[in-house]
Amino acid sequence: MVKYVEFNKVRDEFTTHEFRGGNEDVKVTNFTGKDVLPHIVSIVADDTQKIDELIASQNPLIECKEIVYQEFKTLVKNSVQIANVNRQVKEMIAKRYDICDEIAMMKRADTDTKRVEYFSFVDECIIKGDRLKADIGY
Repeated sequence: MVKYVEFNKVRDEFTTHEFRGGNEDVKVTNFTGKDVLPHIVSIVADDTQKIDELIASQNPLIECKEIVYQEFKTLVKNSVQIANVNRQVKEMIAKRYDICDEIAMMKRADTDTKRVEYFSFVDECIIKGDRLKADIGY
């Protein structure tokens, strides 16, 4: 189960109040970046009750508000976390195919064995990236 929470980071004289918590049973991912406002977390757990308890335990000053997946996805699409996964996918592909190889593949016929193999590998890398994104609730 995954839930998404928008919250306000509040600073007082001595403390910064923000979403806190998470453990081996409840994974919290804080999405950051210059385009990610307000502050957003995804919370992943097998037990919805544990997620709800974590949300309820937050400082009321931060005003947690649950949001739907589509809103979450729009808000965090340019986050550092998503950019890191996209970078990892590009690096996986680059380890096997340099840019010259990739350009050469585009010039081959759609049925060419090497082109088919290339696109199959790219698809595998994208699937791995999608799994990494799913692990953080995206």
